[in-house]
Amino acid sequence: MSWPRTAFVLVALCLVIGASGGTAWAVDGDASQSDRVGNETTDVPPDPDEDRIGWEGGYWYNESVDVDQYDGLSDAELQRYKYRTMARLERIRGLEFTDDVAIEFIGPGEVEDRIEGNITQFRGTGQQWEALFVIGEDRNAERVLLGTLVGSVAGWAAEEGSETVVLITDDPSEPTVPPTLLAHELVHVLQHQQFDLSAERYQRATLDGEHAKDAVVEGEASYLDSVYEQYCTNGSWDCADERPFATGPDVGVEYGLFPYLQAPYTLGGEYVSRLVDRGGFDAVDAAHRNPPEYSVTALHGRQAETASQAGIAPSSPLSVPDRSADGWTRQGGPDRVGAMGLTAILGDRALAWRNGVLYAYANGSADGYVWETRWSNATTAQRFLDAYRDEIRSKDGVNVSAGVWQIPDGPFADAFALDRTGDTVRIVNAPSVGALSAVHDSPSDLDGADAGSTVDAGSQTTASSAEQTTAADGSGPGFGFIAAFVAVFVAIAAAKRSAV
Repeated sequence: MSWPRTAFVLVALCLVIGASGGTAWAVDGDASQSDRVGNETTDVPPDPDEDRIGWEGGYWYNESVDVDQYDGLSDAELQRYKYRTMARLERIRGLEFTDDVAIEFIGPGEVEDRIEGNITQFRGTGQQWEALFVIGEDRNAERVLLGTLVGSVAGWAAEEGSETVVLITDDPSEPTVPPTLLAHELVHVLQHQQFDLSAERYQRATLDGEHAKDAVVEGEASYLDSVYEQYCTNGSWDCADERPFATGPDVGVEYGLFPYLQAPYTLGGEYVSRLVDRGGFDAVDAAHRNPPEYSVTALHGRQAETASQAGIAPSSPLSVPDRSADGWTRQGGPDRVGAMGLTAILGDRALAWRNGVLYAYANGSADGYVWETRWSNATTAQRFLDAYRDEIRSKDGVNVSAGVWQIPDGPFADAFALDRTGDTVRIVNAPSVGALSAVHDSPSDLDGADAGSTVDAGSQTTASSAEQTTAADGSGPGFGFIAAFVAVFVAIAAAKRSAV
């Protein structure tokens, strides 16, 4: 399993979380790109009469500069470091920075005050994270999300229209920054200057919408910082020495969130790599002009238009009628956990996701939810239902009756009604078995059950042979897969904390 050098990445104003090691996307697959990037040299052309791609602030992309981070960056070193990095990104991407970029360094203790209220990467209600078995009812979801962000973020830039890159360093009076982190954040400024990241087409209200948009925004930044690193390591360019990533205090980090936050960087980087392979950076430009609405588009390596035409991405949102009893009310708009988020728990089985919606409900201090998902066929729908039931069982859940389960104790202690009709799965959650019908009356009726209807009875159920999955739908390992992701992130985080 491999990760990009921005493996711990979150976005709230395009936040990037520090880690090391990672996925590399080949730079020799595009001949025109390889031709654009030359070797480091001390014999550079004179400064041009006007700005041009590959030259910024008086420095060419392949010009040798004096930068030593051992005792921190001086103002002059930072300027040389910044401008040459900008010139190199221009050379790789073929786009021009239209304005200068300010860089601000802050210490770990300043992070929380600077980012509180900007947790856009964590779209969704507390019930959403409860439904994913990440944050239970014993904790305040907002505080957990903020604590995870504070303990993980290494820098941010651009998404909300800022021209400033903010980087976290242990000592702002002697700042340091890894080359790929600086490159990653400068990519976001380049994106904003060229495509306007504050535009309406980038604004999203759900976790899946954020993942879809960030498959382009963060995926491109991850792809480009990977290409940048390859030119550093293969000898084409001389680069500033690597320094450890710095983050805020990690006393409140929930590692179970990391797979959901990391997905747009690794999977988005793969998406952008596929776009470049098929259509060069023109294809990436097109994705910026029309970013995917659903993350399943990126997982299948499609442009938004072709994914919709192929029936992979939904043509419209899914809706579920409100059948709650008096006292129970829906809370705001629906959440949507899509294919990219579900990859964290289903592996490549998430490729079979076709639509979904999660409605949160409340009755005083009690809460519940209705989560409906649609899949490529009955077989893949049943696989999701089986995986969800197995997760309930792993938390000592018991089968109360046909389709009804209960977890008696712990942070996820609740009742669950599980049902599948054809390619659609509905999960109803309530504080008790008796409250299930109050949250959603007739939970086993998916608004028109047919012969393919299956009320979960506590055992594996196989769909008809006529509804078998295709290879493209994936055959991942189920909800338990998240444990492997968490173990990797914990190990990397421990290494990061011990780095000197």
